[in-house]
Amino acid sequence: MNCREAHPLLPLFFDGEIDARQLRGVALHSTRCPGCEQELQEFERLQDLVVDCVTARVDEVDLNQIWERVEPRVSTVSFPWNVRARSWWETRRSSWGWPAPALAAFAAAVLLAFALWSGFGEPGRRQIADVAAIDNSASLDLVESHVGSLAVLSEPETNTMVLWVSDDEGTTTEELGGLP
Repeated sequence: MNCREAHPLLPLFFDGEIDARQLRGVALHSTRCPGCEQELQEFERLQDLVVDCVTARVDEVDLNQIWERVEPRVSTVSFPWNVRARSWWETRRSSWGWPAPALAAFAAAVLLAFALWSGFGEPGRRQIADVAAIDNSASLDLVESHVGSLAVLSEPETNTMVLWVSDDEGTTTEELGGLP
């Protein structure tokens, strides 16, 4: 590459806007040509001046109160719920990948385990639970018996009372649980 070919490419070279083949050619030429190398150094000085000037101007700007002016405008913008839902769905759908089917399989397994544990499909267990939930308490005012022995067992903890009526005249209360 000669100066005539490299000279128009120097600004593009400095900004990194040329392809790899041209980049190598300009770099090789600038190391051998003092004029092109000097022009690249001038581009560097110019860029340093621009950066210093812009940085100084930006530092002069007071940005402390800018949010107070921007916030009321931002907070008044409201999107309808369907637009927000669609946006949420689109952002989440691309990130789900394999966890979505895994989560669905896990949920199905949990539901199946719960159904098996709770007795789903076993009518006998379900009916027993339904019957046990019914209040089956009874009240006795009088017990008449033609036999001579009657025993009563009462357990307040379980709210249970058992009555034993024995047909055998010789049965004692000790044999029936030791209660008088």
